[in-house]
Amino acid sequence: MSRPVVRMIVLVSMLVAGLLTAQPAAAAPKAHLVGTWSAAVDRLPTAIGGQTVRMIVRLSVGGQGLRIRLSNVYGSGAIVLRSIHAGLQAYGAEIETGTNRPVLFNGRNYVRIPAGKAVWSDPLPSKYVRGSDLVVSVFVPGNHSRVTGHERAYATTFLSDPGDHAANDDGWKFSYTSTQWYFLDRVAVTAPTTVPAVVAIGDSLTDGAGQPTDSNRRWTDFLNQRLRGKASVLNMGIAGNRLLQPVTGASVYQRFGRDTLSQPGVRTVVLYSGINDITKGAYTSAAPLIYAYKKLIRYAHRHKVRVVGATLTPFYGYPAWTEDREAVRQQVNKWIRTSEAFDAVADFDAAVRDLTYPDQLHASYDSGDHIHLSDAGRRKLAYSLRLSEIL
Repeated sequence: MSRPVVRMIVLVSMLVAGLLTAQPAAAAPKAHLVGTWSAAVDRLPTAIGGQTVRMIVRLSVGGQGLRIRLSNVYGSGAIVLRSIHAGLQAYGAEIETGTNRPVLFNGRNYVRIPAGKAVWSDPLPSKYVRGSDLVVSVFVPGNHSRVTGHERAYATTFLSDPGDHAANDDGWKFSYTSTQWYFLDRVAVTAPTTVPAVVAIGDSLTDGAGQPTDSNRRWTDFLNQRLRGKASVLNMGIAGNRLLQPVTGASVYQRFGRDTLSQPGVRTVVLYSGINDITKGAYTSAAPLIYAYKKLIRYAHRHKVRVVGATLTPFYGYPAWTEDREAVRQQVNKWIRTSEAFDAVADFDAAVRDLTYPDQLHASYDSGDHIHLSDAGRRKLAYSLRLSEIL
């Protein structure tokens, strides 16, 4: 073998060895617990017990180690829930075969939740995909008149005949339905730290008023479609809710920390609240609402969470509209747009107002009552947000 050939072999060997030693072991991607679904809870005007409830919720991001949280925040005493299961929806109350798994709490197949508390489950080992319709079944022993849950789910919940039917894949024993979620208020998964949670808090305009049941057409659902798994979207709207006064549930001001800043993986909050204070209150200026906004912004910033302020959408033609109330809405919106107090502004008002008559909704975005939005209107809100300002 000639010297040039030997020299070439030696050089190639050294190069390969250098490359091999220069390549460090690939670091595992960093992960965190992030909310993939949530609902704001209140005391439900109903009683329940001695039966199984089966609820369907849609996951906004995928991941592993799925956990659910059950809440007894509005209960008058401790409650014990048993035989909790989670699976994937096949159709109606039916579950895909092989997906319905027991959910444990500290290794037990039941959980005792004290009044005023909520409890996270142990993680499930399976991987769950974004957009999956998760079915959570819970057997509720005894009878309970103070039930914690979400009143306007705009989703079908199935209630069984008496007994524990949580492990059943079929839906034969689920003879009744409602449109409420019971006890379940959060679902989270382990996902890369590059996937944060975006939390939207507000009233019926966020809760999803006007959409057909099981359609998943809240403005937050449309936003989730845009994000395509880059972030989760958690909807903390309560129909009738106000920024300042606890009329329908705790006010946004009261529940802000609990419902937004404590969410796993939260990075941004979209604050879209105040129209019910104006339409149902006696405020003569925007000052009380602005004061609340400032306090909530400071609160969020202390937790290193960004706040996007959403302008209040038009309501001319709604029975509560008056010129004085319109003036307050305009004051609020001017402050949101120009104060630079928020980290970013979502100009929902500009997105859906009628350009010729800006104190009213554009006809195509009006559900018909002149305050709530049509499907097109809710979609318009989602597409008016700059994704760079919420991620």
